[in-house]
Amino acid sequence: MEQARQDSPWPFEVLLGVAHPMRECWVLAGFVPEGKQEEASLAALRKELGFDPAARSHELDASSNTAKKSPKRVLDRITGGEHEREARCWTEPDLGHLRQRGSDNGLAAFLSEVEARLVPVFSDAAFKDDSGAE
Repeated sequence: MEQARQDSPWPFEVLLGVAHPMRECWVLAGFVPEGKQEEASLAALRKELGFDPAARSHELDASSNTAKKSPKRVLDRITGGEHEREARCWTEPDLGHLRQRGSDNGLAAFLSEVEARLVPVFSDAAFKDDSGAE
């Protein structure tokens, strides 16, 4: 992927991100139980899987959506299938939490890409807007 980014001069920043094994693992990395029901669901999953799927989401596999270690199944069970709850896994935890839990599933690397390549673009644009230039 890095080669594809470097093969041509792009007129825009190209970010690389690969969720291992699926994007649901990135969402699980941000999961923090809200209340006793979610704590119980997480505890049951820990017992069933033999590990904490939020802390070690990279150990899940994507062989089938109904498989015991399916990231899709685990996420659905832990969030009750609620899309708003899933979104809070992205928006509420601080970046340090996401980087730590995402160190082995590709999320931390993607956040570093965003920080290194995308944030400066918006910072430069904001500076230009504030200065009255272009």
